[in-house]
Amino acid sequence: MAHDTFPADSVSRDIAHGVVAIVVTHNRLPLLATCVAAILGQQPRPERLVVVDSGSSDGTPEWLAAQAEEWGDALVVVRQANCGSAGAYHTAFETALGFGARWIWSTDDDGIPQPGALAELLVQAKHHGLSMVGPLVLAAEDRSTLAFPMQGTRDPDSLMARAVDGLAPGTIALFNGTLIGRAVFERIGNVKREMFIWGDEYEFTLRARRAGLKVGTAVKALHIHPGMSRTEHKVLGGRLGTVETMRADRAPHFFRNMGYIHATYEKAGVIPRMIAKYTAHYLVNRDFRGLRVFLDSYLSGLRDEYPEELKRPPVRLPLPERPRAASSSSSEVA
Repeated sequence: MAHDTFPADSVSRDIAHGVVAIVVTHNRLPLLATCVAAILGQQPRPERLVVVDSGSSDGTPEWLAAQAEEWGDALVVVRQANCGSAGAYHTAFETALGFGARWIWSTDDDGIPQPGALAELLVQAKHHGLSMVGPLVLAAEDRSTLAFPMQGTRDPDSLMARAVDGLAPGTIALFNGTLIGRAVFERIGNVKREMFIWGDEYEFTLRARRAGLKVGTAVKALHIHPGMSRTEHKVLGGRLGTVETMRADRAPHFFRNMGYIHATYEKAGVIPRMIAKYTAHYLVNRDFRGLRVFLDSYLSGLRDEYPEELKRPPVRLPLPERPRAASSSSSEVA
């Protein structure tokens, strides 16, 4: 059952010393329970597991409190106000580094590492001298498909055919089951916390690439994750290409982060083309509110202007106390 606990004597005692796994979660308890079981069932398993809960209200805090009692020092739970995946990863990485992690193994709650994944990642990292190594990420809906496009394909067989000694070099899907060396954070810093959601992994990837860090995908290490889906629209019948849109609560983050990434990593010509095609899209559809959100957010990102509340460290929340069992009383009425 998804809500069962995972007693320590049910997993291997072979510990991958110096490896700290991290999981970020928000209101997805059944998925989280499956993910945690998969991590703690690895052989070897990580020395510690850090779970960052971003203000869940679905029973996750109570479940985590029970797990923390069961696992002791092997499980570290951090609760904080919801500040998106970027804020959660920032806290998780910071916490793992504080424990002296040499390697950090990262995932979110809907990613399920398959048996032997960690062992294979460690082998490939050592064999190829990698700073970061990721698994082959298969779509949960169809495991014959990659969850995310890699090197222009979503065909896992195609990617595996390009592998050399078990590694597809130069490509990686952060932070989905990715093993990241401590030196990466010492070189390029932590996740950009204020990005909140949608783009933080990509920005970290671009930063690593700019720094010349060596990365790859270990094609024999498997990780299951929901496949990426996009809502795209042709602009003027495709003459200006396509645009991607987001639901209203995520659109400001999406466009702001897009602007930041374009200003920081792309050639200058990308920016006017992006403004032109999104403006055309919203004008043709007479969506003036959408146009305003795009322009305000995208231009803010170009200037690296983020709301101050997204830059501040999140508010920490306590773990709930576990209820004590009611004691029996000899004065109970029959």
